[in-house]
Amino acid sequence: MSHECNARRSLRSLVALSVAAGMLTACSSETSNAAAASDCSTLEGRNISLVVPYTPGGGYDSYARLVAPYLEEQLNATVAVENKPGAGGLLAVNNLLTQKPDGTTIAIMNGVGGGGASIAGADGAPFSLDDLTYLGRVAGDPPLVVTNGTGPYRSWEDVRKADSFRWGSTGPGAEDYITPSILTAVFDLNAEVVTGFPGSGETELGVQQGNVDGMSGEPGSRRAAVENGSQTPVLVMGRETPEWLADDIPSVTEVEMTESQQKIIDAHLALVELGRPLVAPPAMDEGLKACFRDAVAAAMKDPELIADSEKQERPLGFRSGEELDGFVKQIMEAPAEYEELLSTLY
Repeated sequence: MSHECNARRSLRSLVALSVAAGMLTACSSETSNAAAASDCSTLEGRNISLVVPYTPGGGYDSYARLVAPYLEEQLNATVAVENKPGAGGLLAVNNLLTQKPDGTTIAIMNGVGGGGASIAGADGAPFSLDDLTYLGRVAGDPPLVVTNGTGPYRSWEDVRKADSFRWGSTGPGAEDYITPSILTAVFDLNAEVVTGFPGSGETELGVQQGNVDGMSGEPGSRRAAVENGSQTPVLVMGRETPEWLADDIPSVTEVEMTESQQKIIDAHLALVELGRPLVAPPAMDEGLKACFRDAVAAAMKDPELIADSEKQERPLGFRSGEELDGFVKQIMEAPAEYEELLSTLY
């Protein structure tokens, strides 16, 4: 960023802090809890670690680095991105659960992967989704299933009819493991999930080199490869398809299926809504939680962040912390059939 841009942001931050201070004064007659909810002073000048559960260069890493400078502005703190890959993204979540809920450590989580592992009671996921503190969602486009751009699988029907199909995945805690496993089980595919890729960038390379046949991932992260022809999109694991995709790429809701298959797919789509949330350790002080949620909401609405995301082709999909709490409640009330299926995947 240029010095001019930094100066402009600093000025904007001072204005924002002045407005916030004025709001606190105006609200002095309200309850003490309301006043505390607007006070971010405990974070001012501090170092905050934003943990990414994968290696540098992938979608989660890119989103974290995209958002971090704008969180810095809102919190008047230093936000440093830290990569902690391992166990398909679960290592970072488990580490977060042991941290003090003082706001100095937060993470961007793989909502589908972490949520699926938790519901299944998988090894490496000894936590409940409602243990975490949800600050807001950064992005939430439904997963896009892609295949090798020069391979034999040009459509979802090709994948369904395949004699042997190999999915690439970082591991059991990741969305790119859960979604392919759900599709394989629900549609009885002749497929296996090959794990062990350090991050989505390496998985993507594996698809393009033909080491595996396909993968599932965030659409924005796949867009460049789709548009240059190195990957072929075949299915969207969501209710709607991204605008930039060709009209003939189906949503999973358009695929013919039985009532029992539909029941499981609907439950999974609720999990998909979690997307890429920013999360904090359990038992965060209510005032600090409200402060963080306000900061995330303000950052995500910043016109400069929106412009940066468009330049990087990383579409934003903000949902508030309160909305994420609602999604978590729905997920934890998922039908037994879905939970049973997930438990067989680990």
